[in-house]
Amino acid sequence: EEKVRKELHKSFSDLQKHQESKHEEMTSANRQLKMEREVHQQELADLRSELQNAKIKHERDVQELTKLLKQEKDDAEAQIRMLKMELLEEKNIVKTQCRQLEKIKTECDKLTGELTQNEEENIKLRRKYEFVKQDLEKKDKQISNEEDNLRRMDEARLKFKDQLRHLEMEQESILTMIGSEIDAACEIFSRDSVEKFKVILS
Repeated sequence: EEKVRKELHKSFSDLQKHQESKHEEMTSANRQLKMEREVHQQELADLRSELQNAKIKHERDVQELTKLLKQEKDDAEAQIRMLKMELLEEKNIVKTQCRQLEKIKTECDKLTGELTQNEEENIKLRRKYEFVKQDLEKKDKQISNEEDNLRRMDEARLKFKDQLRHLEMEQESILTMIGSEIDAACEIFSRDSVEKFKVILS
């Protein structure tokens, strides 16, 4: 029994030593674990702080981007409104120039009719001029053989010459007026409004 008791005592001592050793190992492991836990908690806190900062930065970037997009949208809408107004003004200009072009065409047709009428009157005047000229020549031939009627025929010839000069002046005046009207019509028809109308229409 003594021998068994000693052996048990020795075994108990060994167990105590082993237990103490294991306790120290456990204590050391706990300290190491605690240190590692603290390190991990610090790293986790840092990560959480970085995550929070990233969220704040992300929210700020989103707000700035939203503000920028809203500003760009407002600018685009304002530009669209301005372009619509410009388009409406261009359409009004085109309508106005179309009316002006129709008016010019009507005026040109009117002037063309007047020109035709004046040409017909000019032909009549030329015929009258030729008739008067032939009559004058005939009378000149008649009075060349009549000494007594020379003075009277000469006066008639001067009278017919005056009439002829008057007809020539009237013809020149009519032709000058026709030329002025044609020049004015061509100038009106060739103004910039027609070229602008062609450019806008194209």
